[in-house]
Amino acid sequence: MAGNYGFTQQNYLVEGAQKINQLGSHSIFLYLTPDFRTLYPDQSSQSWPASDPTDLAGLAQTAPFAGVFSADFNTIVLTAYSFANHDQVQGMASCENCQSAEENEFYTLTKYLYSKYAGSGRTFILKNWEGDWIALGGQEINLTSNISDSMVQDMIAWLVARQHGVSRARSEAGSSPGMQVLNAVEVNRVLDYAQQGLTRVINAVIPKVNADLVSYSSYDSTVGGSDAQTVQQALTLALQTIAKLAPDPLGFGTRRILISEFGLFENQELNDAAWRTKAVLDTASNAGIYGAFLWELFDNTCTQANGQPFPIDAGPGSPTRPTDGQCRGVWVVRPDGSTSAALDVLKQYW
Repeated sequence: MAGNYGFTQQNYLVEGAQKINQLGSHSIFLYLTPDFRTLYPDQSSQSWPASDPTDLAGLAQTAPFAGVFSADFNTIVLTAYSFANHDQVQGMASCENCQSAEENEFYTLTKYLYSKYAGSGRTFILKNWEGDWIALGGQEINLTSNISDSMVQDMIAWLVARQHGVSRARSEAGSSPGMQVLNAVEVNRVLDYAQQGLTRVINAVIPKVNADLVSYSSYDSTVGGSDAQTVQQALTLALQTIAKLAPDPLGFGTRRILISEFGLFENQELNDAAWRTKAVLDTASNAGIYGAFLWELFDNTCTQANGQPFPIDAGPGSPTRPTDGQCRGVWVVRPDGSTSAALDVLKQYW
């Protein structure tokens, strides 16, 4: 998503999905949002429709998404934002129309997925982006602050609406559709609560939403430490905290937890890729959770000499294409086409 380089003139979503399949993975993590044209540029393929869809179900039916959803993937995780509200969460608790629109859009999307992919064996997981950053107002904030009471209520209202939409459509699909659509609430600052007792999504929101799953963007526990034991201890604490506080409405046990992101900054932490990846995946496997996704295929954190980010999806030979050294190293495939040492570790768990 929004990587700073690519290798073809295909639609960026299609190119990335094909590469992930070629590498051997049968799971994929995508963004399904109104910003689809920016996150996944068309290049010269003209794959996106001339006019924008009006809702998530319509976006799911566009050629790039439909192609990926029909490809060789068993699990498809989607950070999804409605066309009705996008990421406007503040004030949600007092806006019944907003809640209704959110629920209906997730209902319509889920109903479409059950209708289109019945019998496919696929699992679709719909989720929000990092909930604690949303609730705290962004990443550049004072991490000793609590999420405000009003924002807690807004987050609950927003996330309950999404869950209700998914649950309603799933109930209508019946007990044997041969695939499933699940809803997850994403957290990303679990240790703020576990270690400091701060108000975070994990303790203030998760117990109230009754979501199918909890997804965990795990940078707070996986990027620190200089050895595998330290990483494993921090991640284990986070996973145990989630397991303690998350409802389990579908009886999934520890498989109701998914690590939606862990990332490696290879150009900042040299020689960490293999051991840190193994530490994360060993911990996830031992905990019995649903799985873990490495962020990401092509680095989206490459910056120019003036500090500005490189444009999205610069092709080979482009004067605005980054070199390997101009990226932080959040990648599986580098700009020069070589692959991260993390890939060999990942393949052991596929």
